[in-house]
Amino acid sequence: MLLNKSMELMKKYGNCPECGNRFIGNGQGGLVVEKYTFERWCKCGWKVIVDVRKDEEDD
Repeated sequence: MLLNKSMELMKKYGNCPECGNRFIGNGQGGLVVEKYTFERWCKCGWKVIVDVRKDEEDD
């Protein structure tokens, strides 16, 4: 994943939209950025997975 795309997603999902938690690790939540996916989750149960292959097809 391009750095600018992952930074854009971190701005959007850096804080949990459900409970406002901004922490990652130590049971607080998590973040995984791979070649085509961005995954962010929170201790409250909220989770998002973004697959950027869809965006690349639109270009």
